[in-house]
Amino acid sequence: MKTIPGTPIVIDGIDKIGLVGSRFLTRFCSNSTVSPKPKVLLTRRLDHDIKQEIVGVPCIIIEYDKERQECLNSLRHHGTRYDKIETEHHDTLKWLWEHEQYCAWSSTSHSDLLLIEGKPGSGKSTLTKYFKDNLLEWEPLAKQAIVASFFYSYREGEVQTNHSNMLRSILYDVLHQNETFFFHFQSLYRERLQHGVWADDSLKKILLSFKEHPVKERLHFIIDAMDESDATDRHGIIQLLHQLCTTKKLCIVKVFVASRPIAWLNYRVPDIKNIIKLQDENEPDILKFTESFLEKLKLSTTSHKDTKDYIMQNARGVFVWVRLVQMELLEYHEIGYRKQDISAFLRSLPTELDEFYEHMLHELENNDNQRDVNDGVRMFQLVLFAYRPLSIAEIQQALAVPDDVDAEYSPSDESFEDELIDDIAKRIIHCGGNFLDIRAFYLNCLANNHTGNDIVQFTHQTALRFFSRLLEPTATSKFRMNEDDAHRRISITCTRYLMLCVAHSTPENEPPITKSWEPAHFEKYAEYLNRRPFIDYALCHFQQHKNDC
Repeated sequence: MKTIPGTPIVIDGIDKIGLVGSRFLTRFCSNSTVSPKPKVLLTRRLDHDIKQEIVGVPCIIIEYDKERQECLNSLRHHGTRYDKIETEHHDTLKWLWEHEQYCAWSSTSHSDLLLIEGKPGSGKSTLTKYFKDNLLEWEPLAKQAIVASFFYSYREGEVQTNHSNMLRSILYDVLHQNETFFFHFQSLYRERLQHGVWADDSLKKILLSFKEHPVKERLHFIIDAMDESDATDRHGIIQLLHQLCTTKKLCIVKVFVASRPIAWLNYRVPDIKNIIKLQDENEPDILKFTESFLEKLKLSTTSHKDTKDYIMQNARGVFVWVRLVQMELLEYHEIGYRKQDISAFLRSLPTELDEFYEHMLHELENNDNQRDVNDGVRMFQLVLFAYRPLSIAEIQQALAVPDDVDAEYSPSDESFEDELIDDIAKRIIHCGGNFLDIRAFYLNCLANNHTGNDIVQFTHQTALRFFSRLLEPTATSKFRMNEDDAHRRISITCTRYLMLCVAHSTPENEPPITKSWEPAHFEKYAEYLNRRPFIDYALCHFQQHKNDC
């Protein structure tokens, strides 16, 4: 075979002819009298060590897609918010797809930003989740698009307010769905290998480079609760997203942002052509939700209409207020009432969200049972100050351990089991009022059908912000909390819980030294630890709480 010196040779799929191809290539490259030696690009499946087949031939092996996969792993971020957002009520939110502003945003052939702006409690996160879940069904142009999303959340802590995590999550989704975008990442990823971490400037630069993608692609970026993001660089992120949509290129970027009104976003509003104010659009949805729960009350026709009209008149686009009214009315219904009294009870409820939370707090404070108050305070401390959301099983186990430093404590399984609350879901509802909610991690649960993995959280961001006022030194409530004291008590709970687990590592009738254990001993102890779900949190975070108190 004759070749011109320095001629590049490309051989694709040499694995298809087995060892014959490898032997030919070895003889060709080693015996060739041509100078300089030919450059050969060889492609094959990754099923054998190619070096063993090409003996004596200097080669550089590049494993296909390895670098991209490693880059993906460095960007991976496990979001904790999306699965906890309440899904929409049946047959609601479909108006979005025909809304004038939405159609103007989605139908254009250039990059653009759609802002969903709503007052606190108007249902922004539920709408954003609905949009993400139903985009491919309702939007033909999105079926071939890359869809990336991030849900900011103040309730989830720094992991879901951090802009770096948002950028990593968006970039991960893009690169995971379309490998051709890797060249945007490659050089900066190699720089990242030298420094060990992704720099925010690098992440922003990659995102902005998508504008110049040389092939026609469509991207949808869905970002919820911008108002709950870290305020430090929020204006920079808003500016970045706006800049991403300013030029008309082959790559079309559609950015969907939901937020309550915030200063820097309002500053950009004149430049944003498509804005939907949620409280101006959600009245039909609130009506459907109201009608659905009023049916359970079995009111007379006149009373039903009066109750519905009053709720609709005072909702003013705030879904959370209607939800709180629902819970109050259903509780009132459970204890029995005269039909003529329900109107008076409804009108006794506050019509402003903050005043409603004040009403709920007074209800908790009026409880004279000190054990209820103590359990409630501990629940609020765990939900407010834990470094990650706690499950219902973890809350149950933590409450069984005394958190008072002066309290005597003997790490006994028997005393611990005596302190476990049997129906913890009912206890959380009773002691936490309507401030706390038990939310399934992946699917909404039916009432009283909660699992140990369900997450305990504040019912809404507005409830969390209200309750945070009880951290102020001037607060006089029974539920007033001190952050240092809360961390101290949680660290005591974690330490004592670990003492309990360690104490059981040498039970009676078992070898006291683990070196003498047989596999059966380890299996038995592992089974015991599996019944102690709070151990993971206690091991990971007790030192953090101790440092912060």
